[in-house]
Amino acid sequence: MRLSNSVTRIEVIGIPTRTNFRGVKVREIALIKGAKRWGEFSPFADYSVERDALWLQSALELANQDFPPPRHHQIPVNATLPEVPIDQVGEVLSWFPGCKTIKVKIGTADDEGRISEVLRILPDAHLRLDANGLFTIAQAQEFVTGLYNKYGHQIEYVEQPCASLAENAALNLPIPIAIDENLRLGDDISLINSVADIVIVKVAPIGGINRALSIIEGLDKPVVISSALESSVGMVAGIALAAHLPQEIICGLGTVALLAGDVVVNPLLPVDGSVTVKPIEVSEELIEKYRLPQEQVSNWHNRIDSALQNLEIQQLREGSL
Repeated sequence: MRLSNSVTRIEVIGIPTRTNFRGVKVREIALIKGAKRWGEFSPFADYSVERDALWLQSALELANQDFPPPRHHQIPVNATLPEVPIDQVGEVLSWFPGCKTIKVKIGTADDEGRISEVLRILPDAHLRLDANGLFTIAQAQEFVTGLYNKYGHQIEYVEQPCASLAENAALNLPIPIAIDENLRLGDDISLINSVADIVIVKVAPIGGINRALSIIEGLDKPVVISSALESSVGMVAGIALAAHLPQEIICGLGTVALLAGDVVVNPLLPVDGSVTVKPIEVSEELIEKYRLPQEQVSNWHNRIDSALQNLEIQQLREGSL
């Protein structure tokens, strides 16, 4: 597989975020145009070349392949609350109009204060807690149990409380555990099945819609389709996957709202608690507005080249099995 056979154009852009999202203030993205539409290659800076390769596989699939048929035309979504000062909680929630399920990043400063403010603003909200693996076993046990004692009936689950599957397996929590990073980082599906109550599936980091469907088929746990802070170009893939699944799920696919801009004229933003399943229209003017300087463009082209080489090696290995 050569990139030139499936790609007609690459543009590298940077869209500012509306908050400091886990240290990201500008979301750097390589847009890849293929036969069907634009795809998005936007792995984070700390990703390995093996992880980059899976993201590139997803971007090429998005750019060149048809989507599975949709069963839904609206995808209900949760709001996502990063680590922000308490006096900004209401502003962030306003970016997700109609969302009654709130995903709150925890394991950061003043978690309980932000959660309390969410419930002051939305007393009937349902909470999804996301630690991104930041807790030790003891910290997770103490903190999550304490929150459950206060807000138990309103907490749906805690996502990735500890970094490793072994640590998460050792927990005895009063609420369900959702696994995210362990799937994205390639841990064994059977082990994930044994630990997780819920599995978070992000299309781009795990290699695309087709691979996501294969993984979901191998799971015997509920899934929540979520995003990786993509622009609307990349979000299309997660929306397409969620729209194809038989069950209606409240998904983590509203995070375009955390970006201070986009490269499409009709962004995939939450309205009345849902995102509409629709084609997007990429704008040449917006590409120009957010295009990065040449040095960063060259860095992304080099990263794509390295990811492609690794992807070809992975595919050769799989073909030889």
